[in-house]
Amino acid sequence: MKALTRKTLMGLATAAAIGLSPAIASAHGKLEGADPAAGSTVDALAGPLRLTFNEDLEPAFSNVSVADASGTVVSKEKAKVDASNPRVLTVAVPKLSSGSYAVHWTVMTHDGHKVKGDYKFTVK
Repeated sequence: MKALTRKTLMGLATAAAIGLSPAIASAHGKLEGADPAAGSTVDALAGPLRLTFNEDLEPAFSNVSVADASGTVVSKEKAKVDASNPRVLTVAVPKLSSGSYAVHWTVMTHDGHKVKGDYKFTVK
């Protein structure tokens, strides 16, 4: 059997490194789900607003706020990362009247990447 060449060994090592590094391909956290969902219309909010991400969050650098159609922030408490699931960020909101609401979030994942986004939902 022929000995493996240096070039072949380097190629195998590179392929193995790429195959074992899925974090490189998905380096940024992203919003996977929300309650209420983006673009949804709900009768009322039954509990806190809840965002679920694809990576664990850094509590000190993660926040979410909810604003009404005039831009007034209606969520008055600090957002919290769920102790039992560090991919979930919640914020308490008071009983919301009918209208459109905007959710603005900024999170930092454990890999140190900061991402932000927003979406709207409506209360009947």
